[in-house]
Amino acid sequence: MELVKQFQVDTRTENNLTSAYKHVLFLEFIHNCHPQLSHKTFLKSIVYDVLSSITAILNKRERYLHLNFRSMIEHVARISLQKVDNGGDFDITVRTVDFENLKATNTTENWQYMHSQYKQACGWLHSSSKVKLNITASFPELLHSDSRSNAAKLSTHLQKMTTETLKIIFNYYVDEIQTCFYRTRGEMRYVVGNHNFEHFVSIHQ
Repeated sequence: MELVKQFQVDTRTENNLTSAYKHVLFLEFIHNCHPQLSHKTFLKSIVYDVLSSITAILNKRERYLHLNFRSMIEHVARISLQKVDNGGDFDITVRTVDFENLKATNTTENWQYMHSQYKQACGWLHSSSKVKLNITASFPELLHSDSRSNAAKLSTHLQKMTTETLKIIFNYYVDEIQTCFYRTRGEMRYVVGNHNFEHFVSIHQ
């Protein structure tokens, strides 16, 4: 929070970035608490994606933010699909058919939202006309900023992404989460937020 304050962002942005960071702390804790955790590389990569997203917002790099969003969605999809990297070129590739399968079969997870965000992120990366990249910007302009949206809007987007990611993660690491926070439910509530905590408790009594 002290590091974020140095960027002199507004209160809404600061709160959203703090919330996303706390979600990362939760994932990092689960990762470190269970050395034999399944798909731990994907989980750790989500941590990296969220931290990189925060830096993208603070440094006004909106396109880079969407790169991180796409990566984050792919990693959580790999966990949901139980993909395993066996060294093959396409072992962990996430295709459109995978998203359609997730939407059809994992109905308790918000894959409709995640897939829409994935397609939007791809639009940013592939210079879709829908996102209207600032392709006429000069080098000095890009040094200053490469963001069309303000930090408050982008941080709200990130906080929504991490919330939906947590709700999916909750379904795959129930025992690990309950073991880590068996006697410290208040700490879990603090890092994931009251809404997410109540969601976990309601589906995993």
